[in-house]
Amino acid sequence: MILFSCLQLPDKLVRDITRVQRGVAGARWVAPEKLHITTGYYGDLSDDQAEMLDDELAKIRISAFDLQLEGAGHFGSLEPRALWLGVKHSDALHALHTKCRAAARRAGVSMEKRKYMPHATVAYLREFPPLDRVIAFEKRLSRFNTAPFIVDQMVMMSSLPKVGAQNIYREEATYPFLG
Repeated sequence: MILFSCLQLPDKLVRDITRVQRGVAGARWVAPEKLHITTGYYGDLSDDQAEMLDDELAKIRISAFDLQLEGAGHFGSLEPRALWLGVKHSDALHALHTKCRAAARRAGVSMEKRKYMPHATVAYLREFPPLDRVIAFEKRLSRFNTAPFIVDQMVMMSSLPKVGAQNIYREEATYPFLG
């Protein structure tokens, strides 16, 4: 099963995000219940690997912390393939990602090596999206900035790929943070 750990977003913030999910023809906007900030992507794991990873993630000790979303951008260097909202720099979030990476290593799970860039993906783009609309979206949301929100738990999610539609996500485990 494909697994990732993430931070779920508060309901009010999700409502704010859904109000800005517009203006790019052909975009497949991420459903409100799927909006999140990934803390670790672990890939396709066996049941044994998933169990060992769960045990290791449950050992993470971190205090609750505040986060803010700010700005917007896209992934894809030659052609945009996804739109995102950025996360204001947070030492606590980067420390959590480092702990997730260490937990994966202890569980024998190899994570991708690319630099961690926390974000909330808000849309996936079809091939050859209208670049003027992508630029307009980014410009419109360049000053997007939320009030701080408290993060007090992390969730392990499984993702079941679905051809021609958004993946199906299922909550597998919850890891509360210290008060």
